[in-house]
Amino acid sequence: MNYLNLKSPLKYKTIFKTLLILFISAVVFIGCKKPEDIGQKVVALPGEKLNVHFTDTVSILSHSFLQDSIQTKSASEQLLGGIFDPVFGSTSAGIYTQFRLDENNLDFGSNPQLDSIVLGFDYAGFYGDTSSVQHIKVYRLEGDMSVDSVYFSNSSVQTAVNPIFDKDVVFDLKDSVALVGGKVRPHLRLRLDPAFGDDILSKSGQIELSNNESFLKFMKGLYVVASKKDNGGGLAYMDLNSIFSQLTLYYHNDDNDSLFKHFVINRNCAFFSTFNHFNYQNASTEFKNQVVLKDSSLGENIFYLQPMGGVRTYLNFPYLKNFISQHQIAIQQANLIVNIDPSSDTTAYPAPKRISVVGINEKGQNIFLTDYYEGGAYYGGQYEPSKNQYVFNITHSIQELLLGTSKVVGFRLIISGEAVLGNRAILQGNKASSRNTRLRLYYTDVIP
Repeated sequence: MNYLNLKSPLKYKTIFKTLLILFISAVVFIGCKKPEDIGQKVVALPGEKLNVHFTDTVSILSHSFLQDSIQTKSASEQLLGGIFDPVFGSTSAGIYTQFRLDENNLDFGSNPQLDSIVLGFDYAGFYGDTSSVQHIKVYRLEGDMSVDSVYFSNSSVQTAVNPIFDKDVVFDLKDSVALVGGKVRPHLRLRLDPAFGDDILSKSGQIELSNNESFLKFMKGLYVVASKKDNGGGLAYMDLNSIFSQLTLYYHNDDNDSLFKHFVINRNCAFFSTFNHFNYQNASTEFKNQVVLKDSSLGENIFYLQPMGGVRTYLNFPYLKNFISQHQIAIQQANLIVNIDPSSDTTAYPAPKRISVVGINEKGQNIFLTDYYEGGAYYGGQYEPSKNQYVFNITHSIQELLLGTSKVVGFRLIISGEAVLGNRAILQGNKASSRNTRLRLYYTDVIP
């Protein structure tokens, strides 16, 4: 047990007896159904007193804060769309991406003529209202992107002034799409300005289409972004690694009246998402008072989590060491229970499937807790719909805090997968009237 790392060493005899007591109590604890059952069948060694306790009234300080940015480069999925949330306000998501040739020395043949040029993105999921009309713009990039560079949710690349697509669309995740050769699964298809396609055709057989290095100097990429929504909306999860996520040029020449060429997105392409929360101008007053105006006291009753470089929450247990004011204790189990606020509409705005609790070191950096390395089944953090809550096992971390061996000076709650998800959460603070966020402790006195 970690509590043996005390500055005042115990005598070997006492250490052995204490370990034996804790081992027995741990075995009994596994089979207990109620806190008051713990220790009832344990027989202490002669001269030892075994006190097993339970509490869930540990004070917790909490408040939500704005996250500067998160890394979104080459994430498995990228977000596109605009959504309005009555609590968090408006959010818009856009995608920067490169494209590459699938063959060198591209030649479109004799007298090529454009039929159309289409940008496709494959759906991997959706958050929000799929029937909502979205206004999408596509811009040609003028700045360079590099697969070796790191990009964040607030990064940007210079674009042309005028868009090559500027229309309303609906993200249709149900109806199949008719392509050459038959119907395929639903995916987004945007027919771009023909002048853009003509520009590519005009380079037929020239150095710009000789290899990918030359092509990326000529066609640096595209920026696709949704406009702000003041009601409704949603966020589409786009799989840029799919064969349906590509740029397709349809054309004919003197020899063939039905030709096409794909420009692909693959692991050699740089791509990333950007998010705009519009400074939370149309978020709820209660949200803005806590998160934007930084009234941390409001986090005692309610706090928030938002992905996409949005909102995280700070937690601390300021009076935890009061438990060892008289003598050391051994933590048998420590559960952090985080409850969804009853006011949250989890039907219209589904809760995140998983959230994480991480430690904060003295430099303000996030660090994994010791309990995290025990694996997900032990550590927890999965959403439990029947209870509308998340439960974490942070036994090791709480024991380390009590021993003074921890590098953790505070905790943060974060939505797992926050770079690729739209799900947000409204959560109960420690002083909420019911179903409050709390630390549940089972512990044993260590009395030499």
